[in-house]
Amino acid sequence: MPGELKKLKIKAIENGVATTNPDLMYDALVNPETYTVRHRVEYNPTPPAAGATGKDQQYNYTPPPTLQFDFIFDSTGVIPKPLGGIAGALSGIPIAGAIAGALAGGEKYDLIKEVEKFKRVVYDYNSTAHEPRRLQLLWGTLFFEGVLTSLQFNYKLFQPDGTPIRMVATAAFSGTIEDDLRVAKEKSNSPDLTHVRVVKQGDTLPLMAYRIYGDSAYYLEVARVNKLSNFRNLQQGMKIKFPPINKSLK
Repeated sequence: MPGELKKLKIKAIENGVATTNPDLMYDALVNPETYTVRHRVEYNPTPPAAGATGKDQQYNYTPPPTLQFDFIFDSTGVIPKPLGGIAGALSGIPIAGAIAGALAGGEKYDLIKEVEKFKRVVYDYNSTAHEPRRLQLLWGTLFFEGVLTSLQFNYKLFQPDGTPIRMVATAAFSGTIEDDLRVAKEKSNSPDLTHVRVVKQGDTLPLMAYRIYGDSAYYLEVARVNKLSNFRNLQQGMKIKFPPINKSLK
């Protein structure tokens, strides 16, 4: 419904699909006032020609976008815990929402528990995938998939005994893109670009090097760049970086 209050939602991605498990979702208590999306393009400077004063910029790659914003955690009662019904409709209005929340009763907002739930979704290690979870962030026209890269907690208000009752978490995320989609967007397996590939069943380093460079002989250089001590035993799911290689030095 147009004009209806919608809270920013974070969902963990499980097996390539946004989860429906409520334990792996998080709704922001308060929507951010602003958020920042950053786009970059990376270039490799090349030595200037004889007599030239500047350097040409050789395109390297376009990294995924990054996203940053603040999450507010508040158990002072000024900002009520999200509720259903009429109380839920008023929850976005601090004073009216606080009154509605008090009248509605229910469990009091617990800042410590909410922070732990937030961390469980965005920060905790996923023992199945052996890495932190990939995430989907949804709010208005924002649709972002990525991983958490940094998380900072700034505690601002306390009870007399030192228990925190207001905190702002500054979170930064880096976008992710599936390997096949990355190739489709670049429309190239050019050896002049840096590529990251995920090891799949049956892959060997010489075979992967051949796909990128057209020559399996470069697998030793790839092993050196990735600091692989046992490149003959690649683990499925590993990410391997394939840098630009000067074939004239072969």
